[in-house]
Amino acid sequence: MNRYENDDRRDDDAGFGDQAERFSRKLSDSAQQVWLAGLGALGRAQAEGGRFFDGLVKEGEAWEARRRERSGEQEPGWRDNVEHSLDEAREKASGTWDKVNKAFDDQVQGVLKRLHVPTADQVTALEARIDALTARLAKLEHRASTDVDAPSPGSHQSPGSTP
Repeated sequence: MNRYENDDRRDDDAGFGDQAERFSRKLSDSAQQVWLAGLGALGRAQAEGGRFFDGLVKEGEAWEARRRERSGEQEPGWRDNVEHSLDEAREKASGTWDKVNKAFDDQVQGVLKRLHVPTADQVTALEARIDALTARLAKLEHRASTDVDAPSPGSHQSPGSTP
C-alpha cells in the first residue's frame, strides 16, 4: 500500500479552503458592518450635531460652575488664562515675524550687493553729483556762447585787409 493513499491532505486542503472562504466572508461582512456603522454615525452626527454640541457646552458650563464653587472663585479663571495665553502667542508671533522680515531683508540686501546693484543712498549721491555737473556744464556753455557772440576789443579788421 502506498504511504500516501490514506493521507487526508486533500480533505485538509479542501477544509482549509472552506475555512479561508468562511473567514473571508466574515471579514467582508464585518467590514460592511463597520462601513454601515460609520455611515450611521455620520448621519446621526449631522442630524444631532448642533444639539449634541450644545449639550456638551451646557455640561462644560456645569462642570466649570462646580469647580468655581469648590474653589470659591468669583470670576471664571479660564478666561484670564486664555487671554494671557493669547497675548503671549501674539507677542511670540510678532517677534518671530520681525525676525523673519529682518532675515529676508538681509538676504535681499546680500543678493543685491553680490549683483552690484547700488543702494538708495548711492543712487541719491550719484543724482546729486549729476545735478552739480549739469549746473557746471550749463555755466561753461553759457560762458562759451557769450564769448563767441561778442567780438573781443581790437579784433575788428577793415574789409579787405588780411590778418
